[in-house]
Amino acid sequence: MAEQGLIRGAITDESIDLMRRRIGFPSPTVRTGVLTEPYNVTCTADAVRRYAIAVGDDNPLYRDVAYARASRWSAVVAPPGFEVSMGIDRSRAMEPGFAKETSKALRGVQLFHSGAEQFYFAPIREGAQLFKAGWVADVEAKRSSFGGRSAIVTNATCYWDDDERVVSQGTSWFVHTERREVSARADDATRAKKDEPAYYTDQQLEEIEAAYEAEYRRGGDLLYLEDVRIGDNLPEMVKGPITITDLINSHMGGGWYGYGNPPYKLAYENRKRLRGFYTRNEHNAWDTLQRVHWDANLARAVGVAGPYDIGPMRRQMVCHYCTNFAGDDAWIYRIRYELRNFNYMGDVTWIRGVVSAARVDELLGPLIELDIRGVNQRGDENIRAEATILVASRATGQKAALPAAPPMTPFRS
Repeated sequence: MAEQGLIRGAITDESIDLMRRRIGFPSPTVRTGVLTEPYNVTCTADAVRRYAIAVGDDNPLYRDVAYARASRWSAVVAPPGFEVSMGIDRSRAMEPGFAKETSKALRGVQLFHSGAEQFYFAPIREGAQLFKAGWVADVEAKRSSFGGRSAIVTNATCYWDDDERVVSQGTSWFVHTERREVSARADDATRAKKDEPAYYTDQQLEEIEAAYEAEYRRGGDLLYLEDVRIGDNLPEMVKGPITITDLINSHMGGGWYGYGNPPYKLAYENRKRLRGFYTRNEHNAWDTLQRVHWDANLARAVGVAGPYDIGPMRRQMVCHYCTNFAGDDAWIYRIRYELRNFNYMGDVTWIRGVVSAARVDELLGPLIELDIRGVNQRGDENIRAEATILVASRATGQKAALPAAPPMTPFRS
């Protein structure tokens, strides 16, 4: 039943060319439906608190108003990653004929979030309203690990405030592959063990729980440049075993991260705008294609061994790891991450980091850089990340400085 209504498009030279024509304009494959307003129109203390709970972050900086107002920020501030739930759309307008002509770019193929690089220039404070613009930055044709042709599309996004000051900007990468059932993949036999569902002994679960008990959080303990050395190992963090409940929590905190999947009549209206994003479910009723993340049959129909996480969940893991280490006073300036392998329901991710640089930058001031890796219970790397954190210095007596904001993007309405 999961097959009914599932479009199986092909990645052709023509479809790739259509996407390349969208460079500088919004992507036709990552777009909203009937709901055009962001999940959080305004940053509120409640929205930040709910987001922190939803991603499993117990830092009082994000959950306790009094604590936040006593910090160096003097207000509730959002953790990195929260910006994805915000942004009134001000993307560059397109001429209707051009929009329609290029709307079929890479239509009917599967889309996988594979990584991003995001820069942060100012805190998102309580009461802030953000605007955003998104556009295609690059398109690259490749061969997929699934055995067919693929395309990597780089999408850029810029967020700014009421004063037209850029708060955050970055790029994200999406792999587009042709939809092929798992049983039809030539490499199924070699991948079977790699995709084997997780199972844990009581002893293994105790080890995971011990890691949760020992989770490090710097909090108000100021991080100084002089206290770290290149090669220093950072505290370990564990996430998982991932469950459908964790996935639901992620959506509760940040919304649907783009497409929008409203219920009832709004779902009917949404399907009129995003027909390719809906297929028939086991009841022969229309349901969102987003359910590849919790529907095993549909996941296999698009070429994945089973339900898996959404990209923002592993992004949230990296952000949480960085803020726990950096503490309340340092500034997370840059996070770059790549998603390696699928993070299937039931998988555990062990996150570890090492200091790769510690220096005084001419423009940014004292900073440290981290190399971060996430490894699952099979020993496979599923996250590779880097972070740049602006820190305090005893030599100068300064706290971490905020970076200068870049010019406003020209790719906006």
